[in-house]
Amino acid sequence: MNRTEMVFINRLCIRNLTTLSKALKNSHGRVIRNGSFRRVIREKNQITSTPPVYAFNENNNNGIIKIHDPVATTILNEPTIIIERQMEFMNVFLGFEQANRYAIMDVNGNKIASMMERDFSITKAIMRQFYRLHRPFLVDVFDNWGNVIMTIKRPFSFINSHIKTIVPPSAYVDNRNETTHCHDGEEGTIVGETIQNWHLWRRRYELFQKDGIEDSAFDQFGKIDAPFLSFDFPVTDAMGKIMASVDRNWVGLGRELFTDTGVYIVRFDSQRCFNDIYPIEMLSSQVLTLDQRAVLLANAVSIDFDYFSRHSRQSGGFLSFGGGYDE
Repeated sequence: MNRTEMVFINRLCIRNLTTLSKALKNSHGRVIRNGSFRRVIREKNQITSTPPVYAFNENNNNGIIKIHDPVATTILNEPTIIIERQMEFMNVFLGFEQANRYAIMDVNGNKIASMMERDFSITKAIMRQFYRLHRPFLVDVFDNWGNVIMTIKRPFSFINSHIKTIVPPSAYVDNRNETTHCHDGEEGTIVGETIQNWHLWRRRYELFQKDGIEDSAFDQFGKIDAPFLSFDFPVTDAMGKIMASVDRNWVGLGRELFTDTGVYIVRFDSQRCFNDIYPIEMLSSQVLTLDQRAVLLANAVSIDFDYFSRHSRQSGGFLSFGGGYDE
């Protein structure tokens, strides 16, 4: 092969790669790049089988959750919360997959809220036994008076979990037309979502918040990249600095092996929650907004379900495999 033929082949390869890149870009919608995180503007009725592409955006000028909303005054204004999964006796003794229940407490141990997986029919109970870790679910977050203040939704997930955070209609009204948003058949509006990111042994998630102006745009604000068998899940910003974390608390060998409970510490505030835990140079100057805190709360449920429930251990939770994207 002479030099002229080699030059021609190289140009042809570059042209084909450029064409392929444009085709991939068009398949994901309008892509914007600005830093190590990414963003996508999804087209309406667009169906994709691969994860969308996101761009970093550290601003939250159009936040959905306001400081006076019930979920904010009840849970999200706390710099640190504790989540405890309640013991499932039928799960422990019979291997019967029950609906998950959680208590949410402040750092003093006072119960401030609770979470409960919806369990309305025998059909759903049967589905849980077959789907187990892959099953779709809805988890409602309640205040101490039994009012639903947030909902966590997961569609059917064959491989990677994909969690959506939804606030009730009363929590967000569009000031432009005074109408309530509805998404995915659930009353309310999506605040953000987390997507499990496949790795052979590491535990990875990407966290996104919804753009309050553009209805179909999501901005990545953080990621989790925890090592093999890790109990600590720090959330890092685009610069790799720690801005929050979800940590699985060790509760003793007996409880870990013979019960199906779990305790998690969720730290929302990088400036107030990490004294004597991480060096100050590792901490981000960015503090999570209310929207981002709601997404992290939902991500804690995803972490518990993916890696620390009894059936996640039996189904390979220590080596969680992934690769798909569920819309």
